[in-house]
Amino acid sequence: MPFARRAATLAVAATLTSLAAGTALLPGAAEAAPRPGPETPSVLVLRMDRPAAGEHRSALLICGPTGGTHPDAATACRTVARVDGDLDALGTDQGPCLLEYAPVTVHAWGFWQDRPVAWSKTYDNRCRMLRGTGALFAF
Repeated sequence: MPFARRAATLAVAATLTSLAAGTALLPGAAEAAPRPGPETPSVLVLRMDRPAAGEHRSALLICGPTGGTHPDAATACRTVARVDGDLDALGTDQGPCLLEYAPVTVHAWGFWQDRPVAWSKTYDNRCRMLRGTGALFAF
């Protein structure tokens, strides 16, 4: 198993263990046990790779309640909730982008409403990636 995949798996496992233990990763986690449905916590490990720029970034997104290391977790959670965790269903904003080729590959692993998520997609450049994923990979 490649290092990135192992690291993502460990991050998801650690987060889920923390959720089960009711630790401080989630505000108010000790107040009530997760309920099925929209209140069930969802956890995604997000990764963005820009090999040409030598850039690799990751963020942890927790939804229901909102948290993690994502800089705009609330908007990112709304983006994923809009497609109910099916990231292939994200629409593309048809705004202008430069026609440069600087590929960006994005990955999402984890669980959305108790359903596993394992998704990857490569975009021609960062602008097209942001147009296709909104705030989800804006970190």
